[in-house]
Amino acid sequence: MKRWTLAGSTAVIALVAANTALADVTPEEVWQTWQDFYVTSGSTVTTATAARDGDTFVVTGFKAVVDTPEMQSESTIAEIRLRDLGDGTVEMTMSDEMQLSSKTAGIADAPATGATGTIKIPGMLGTVSGTPDAMAYSFTMPTMDAQLQLSENDAPAGTMGIVLSGSTSTYQLSGPADAKVMDGSFAAASAAINIDISAKTGAFTGSLNAADLTGKLAGNFAGLEEPQITDAFAKGFALDSQMSYGALNYDFDITDETAPAKLTGGSEGGSFQIVMNAAQMLLAGAGKNTSVTFSSAELPFPEVKLSYAESGFNLKMPISPSDAPQEFALLTKIIDLQVSDEVWGLFDPTGALPHDPATLVVDTKGTAKLNSNLMASPEGSPPDGELISLDVTQLQAKIAGAELTGSGAFTFDNTDLVTFNGVPAPTGALDLKLVGGNGLLDKLVAMGLIADDQAMGARMMIAMFANPGAGEDELTSKLEFKDKGFFANGQQLQ
Repeated sequence: MKRWTLAGSTAVIALVAANTALADVTPEEVWQTWQDFYVTSGSTVTTATAARDGDTFVVTGFKAVVDTPEMQSESTIAEIRLRDLGDGTVEMTMSDEMQLSSKTAGIADAPATGATGTIKIPGMLGTVSGTPDAMAYSFTMPTMDAQLQLSENDAPAGTMGIVLSGSTSTYQLSGPADAKVMDGSFAAASAAINIDISAKTGAFTGSLNAADLTGKLAGNFAGLEEPQITDAFAKGFALDSQMSYGALNYDFDITDETAPAKLTGGSEGGSFQIVMNAAQMLLAGAGKNTSVTFSSAELPFPEVKLSYAESGFNLKMPISPSDAPQEFALLTKIIDLQVSDEVWGLFDPTGALPHDPATLVVDTKGTAKLNSNLMASPEGSPPDGELISLDVTQLQAKIAGAELTGSGAFTFDNTDLVTFNGVPAPTGALDLKLVGGNGLLDKLVAMGLIADDQAMGARMMIAMFANPGAGEDELTSKLEFKDKGFFANGQQLQ
């Protein structure tokens, strides 16, 4: 795994936007903690001057440099002022502008990339209070304006601008310099990103705007100096980052070797979360009332539109080995997906199928035992562990007038890998219901998408596993594993 530590410009932004209060109750201690954080992040810090001037500790010519085989970066701030307010708190201000540059080495076929530019933060104000072992701070930043020039293999590759408005945050910080524990929150009225990227194969330009951003950040930053994330976990590194946003919209123009294209869209809001620690990893996201429009000269019609009312994703998995079962979960869902009639027309030109919104929900959870660290497994190899249980909390698939629903639960005997050809022998059942399946099959035959003999074979297969339900065109099925056998509606098939 490549080096992953915070460094360079990333550390600058982290310290300005979040860690301005890496400090105690005196300006000198503020400054010392700042330096400690940079050093543990893999940076070398130099200054022109750093000394008291009355009630204020003034740092001039601040520079932080990272130089590794994977990355080189440099960030500079002309002046930082840490003022003793006389009541046990410290006020922090700095120059309205900072400069940064970074460059990453190319990996395999990926090009080397770089960025240089400025970050303007006029009016930023931080206040720190607390004790040497437990500090609390807040800051306000009326605006942050980052303007970057991008490069690819040392050649100009475009620009990117990021503007954040109306930002506030509060944080609690404790622990030693090399293992800071943070628990904080932040908010911003709006964020805007403007992109103008060019390359040999084409260009990508446009903007994205989001409103009402809120978030939380908690973690233990021990082990940031380690090149391998497993070593950082061993030292206590942990992260829980959450963010939500309100109304969002974007508008991008795309040019490549074939034809120009345009991508526009937006949503009424969404969220995402990342959790990483020695025990588990979690990735989650959600969105609501999302719409997307794509147009291109290569399409057989002017544009493609799609929308959905709700989306969600949740992946939770254990990382470290354990003798006791550990929980995992996987959720993926998209509710009321609709596409434009032009897309339907590609395979349903006569409108024979209902163009109702489609839905897909797969919601599962379970337990497993890991025999080795998941993050240390060779790339591409399956995890070394045992599946203990699996619950299918919800299964739903709805499209073109047909709907499949189901739920079930299973346990697994890992001492029996023979009965089901290498799979731990399961015990449990899955209950299914299909509504509108025969009607959909009839329409597909009438449209010529499925041949009569194929439909006949499908119906025979369904009859083996399903019984007529209570409603019209309704089938039910209970698929059960018990006593080392497989049963469908009570009839043993294996």
